[in-house]
Amino acid sequence: MKRVSIAVLVVLALIIIAPSLSAADAKTVTVWCWDPNFNGYSMRQAAAVYNKANPSVTIEIVDVPDNIEGKIEAGLQAGGAGLPDIALFQDYVIEKFIANYPKAFIDLKAAGIDYSKFASYKVGPMTEGTKVYGLPFDTGSTGFWLRTDYLKDAGLNPDSYQKNLTWADIIALGVKVKAKTNKPLIAYDTTSFDFLRIMVQSTGTQFFNKDGSLNLRTPAMEKSLAILKELNDKGLLYNAEGWNNWVSAFNNGNTAGFLNALWIIGTLKSQPTNSGKWMAIPTPKLEGISGARNASNNGGSSWYVFSAGPNKTLAVDFLKSVWASSTPDALEFYNTILKGAGAMGTYLPSRKGSNYTATDVFFYKNQAVYKDFSAWMENVPTLMYTANYVTMRDAVKNAILLMFKGDLKTVSDTIAHAEQEFKQVSGK
Repeated sequence: MKRVSIAVLVVLALIIIAPSLSAADAKTVTVWCWDPNFNGYSMRQAAAVYNKANPSVTIEIVDVPDNIEGKIEAGLQAGGAGLPDIALFQDYVIEKFIANYPKAFIDLKAAGIDYSKFASYKVGPMTEGTKVYGLPFDTGSTGFWLRTDYLKDAGLNPDSYQKNLTWADIIALGVKVKAKTNKPLIAYDTTSFDFLRIMVQSTGTQFFNKDGSLNLRTPAMEKSLAILKELNDKGLLYNAEGWNNWVSAFNNGNTAGFLNALWIIGTLKSQPTNSGKWMAIPTPKLEGISGARNASNNGGSSWYVFSAGPNKTLAVDFLKSVWASSTPDALEFYNTILKGAGAMGTYLPSRKGSNYTATDVFFYKNQAVYKDFSAWMENVPTLMYTANYVTMRDAVKNAILLMFKGDLKTVSDTIAHAEQEFKQVSGK
């Protein structure tokens, strides 16, 4: 009886413990991201590739549509409690997390990822010393978008503008188009910092010094603000408040163009009546500024593995095997997400895919837009943001509005106002 009792107790104990053992041994990699039609779609396609060789692994993709950064920060403050294995971060916020939580992420360079195969500008914000913490995802490679029908209405040949231009060229073009068609050249979102960001970053100029202190008094910043002021003063901007009004401005034909990244393609195609009218040209160059290029970036995110993730080792293997691999299946994955979601990865070997080189009937003369943007991507300068980027962004954006209204008369006044607001908000 005694032996039977012990045996029964052991069996009962195993029954009680089994569920927890099963949960601990479960091969599930949890991923947090937003936008199921872009980021979520891309991750699902990556999971499908990984599952071909690893059918027992589940890649669980959790859509976090609101305040993902706040939820992650709460988890980090709790020592990693409740966090997933992998999360998506916008490139401009990650430096704050790396600085504030230095042990939060796995060093993926030490894990064997070859960063020479990624667009170099993406690697800067995720790097600290010899460590690299992120897996670069999509590019925000930018261009200047033009309505070719409006150029023709102005008596101009669109083919003459399919080349590298300066901002002086753009202003001259805008004056001609406005005079002949009464259309402002550029749709401008007054609630966004993106336009100025694209201009300044095309020179490789940062908004902060290496020690993290604010630095808005750079030649690139001063020249960019002067150009913005000239564009506004000459009536070449169509000032729209907010994303929806901005999109309506160029999709409904209120302007002849705008400046932004390739991820806007899906938005352009949502207006099929404009098929054949749009073309993209390289980002205009800030002439006279050291380091200026006809290339810049706006947006983009990257994947990070948490040190506290329950299946972090498997998570690293997943990212390496699909997102940082040149196997045929991995390269076809990048080709698939480009066509399926307009998601252009920054893994350089992926650009040999058929969807990267294909022409597109939606654009003027069937422009191969993805081929062009992927080529421009190679020339984007390395970008850094620092922990106070968002505070700086908002301060500059607010100052630009006051400059447009005439409340701030000069570029110097505009910078001074932004500096003051930044100091008040950040305490720095």
